[in-house]
Amino acid sequence: MLTVLSLAVALGTDAFSLAIGVGMKGVGLRDNLKISGVIGLMHIIMPLIGYYLGSIAGKILGDVAGYLGGAILIFLGTMMLKDSQREKEEKEFQFDHNSGLGLMALALGVSLDALSVGFSLGTIGLNLWLTLIALGVVSAVMTSGGILLGDKVGSFLGKRAEVLGAAILIVLGAKIIYDLFVA
Repeated sequence: MLTVLSLAVALGTDAFSLAIGVGMKGVGLRDNLKISGVIGLMHIIMPLIGYYLGSIAGKILGDVAGYLGGAILIFLGTMMLKDSQREKEEKEFQFDHNSGLGLMALALGVSLDALSVGFSLGTIGLNLWLTLIALGVVSAVMTSGGILLGDKVGSFLGKRAEVLGAAILIVLGAKIIYDLFVA
């Protein structure tokens, strides 16, 4: 169980970091639950897909999925940063956690690394369903906590919160890509 929880927390840290940035934009309780639920669900679905894709494809797709996840986060952060410099009326890019596309981009960005974890689940002898449920619940809880923390920090920082949130997404995406590159 300790191994499962350690794995779940390790995967949940990306979601937590991202959620701080999202929370800085101001997210209500209903949206917090929706975002956390979708990210938690993606942390169940992606490892399950990885589990079934197998070990040979896993070695190839694992790195590609990680690079893609990092690139998505960098893109979202860059667009948020660019948009934060504009007046409200002329904003082009609105990361909208209420739109299906925006929410899926966010969830995919932080859960693609869970795909590569799924490739190894069959080889480490853990109970598949217990592990998947733990991954989903822990990532959802960490996401919700990150949003709440981001909301507190965001209200303190005011307008600078959007820039900081964008920077968090960019740094997180770069860290994911860097970790894959040096591994």
